[in-house]
Amino acid sequence: MSSQQVIDPQILQQLQEEIQQKMDQSLENADLHSVLEKYGLLEYRVLRIHWQCNLDPNQLKSDDAVDEQQPNALLPETSRPSIPEIVLVKKALCIPCPSTGSPLGCYC
Repeated sequence: MSSQQVIDPQILQQLQEEIQQKMDQSLENADLHSVLEKYGLLEYRVLRIHWQCNLDPNQLKSDDAVDEQQPNALLPETSRPSIPEIVLVKKALCIPCPSTGSPLGCYC
């Protein structure tokens, strides 16, 4: 039986939403449309930002982990199968928006 930590789906959903909110806030605060405007590029569809945030369950410590003072305690166990990464957020932002023409951009 595997001792891998299982992530509660409700907590995972909350984590996804909070990371998305923080990424949205950081992009809004970046004021990238003014940079494009400064260089005369705002009228062109030149800036497309893609980001993806992944959570690696293999790096999470289980509650019954070996004493951390042991040198190999943080290394993955060879008998435990690897769990694929969880995609938390995957989006693209286009500035200006190709649909509405908004200089602030939109998710495309």
